[in-house]
Amino acid sequence: MTIKRFSLLIIITLTCMAGSPYRATAAGEIDVTVLPDEILMGATYNGQVINVMGTIPADTAPIIRVTGHAEQSKLKKKGRALGILWMNQGSVEISHVPNVFLLYLPEGIQASSMGGPPPGLGMEAIHRQAHIDSERGDPNALFEEFVKLKEKAGLYATASDAISYPKENKGTKSFHCTVSVPSNLPQGTYQLEVFAVKNGRVVSHAARAIEAKKVGMPAFISSLAFQHGTLYGVLAVLVAGIAGLLTGVIFKGGKGAH
Repeated sequence: MTIKRFSLLIIITLTCMAGSPYRATAAGEIDVTVLPDEILMGATYNGQVINVMGTIPADTAPIIRVTGHAEQSKLKKKGRALGILWMNQGSVEISHVPNVFLLYLPEGIQASSMGGPPPGLGMEAIHRQAHIDSERGDPNALFEEFVKLKEKAGLYATASDAISYPKENKGTKSFHCTVSVPSNLPQGTYQLEVFAVKNGRVVSHAARAIEAKKVGMPAFISSLAFQHGTLYGVLAVLVAGIAGLLTGVIFKGGKGAH
């Protein structure tokens, strides 16, 4: 009985060992390291650089994408009234779009549709899933204006020739990319994805979650505002009053000196 159990244990172990190399190869087609793997937004936070590095199959090209959670944006559409005055001409509501969209492309893959990233990875995928509710105006033109606003804020960006290849080994090659995180990044969890592309198709994919969180004084103020609203309001009034008094004293002192 003991011999049978021992023999069965050996068979199971050998079977697992025989299967392990295939599973390791499948999971190891893309190896990704993200440094740092979290974003700490303190009082002196003014954006951050994240290094993304790893290895992919030698016959593929990497595409790196950073996306945030889906949001709903309400905007005002402005235009000329009677060809003279700029006025609000209705509202625009855009939903099912990510609050952050950063796309990094290697050499040979451009941001434009011709020779661009595979379908589903670029801005056309965001456009396709976006829901635009407007009283007037062309939805395509409104989406373009929305993207321009996001790009101006640094929350949407597409960078070409942004991924380098430090070295190439047999069967794999390493890659490196510098991801620039904007200073006005909202607090939350973001998805960093690496796609291995071959002949215009995604053949492998890996993802890492990156947490962006407030620390120090910003975290304290945020906690005070959301969890102790009354106290936060009282302190805000006191701070504003003290600032007003100090401003008056400074300017009064300046007049007396002349």
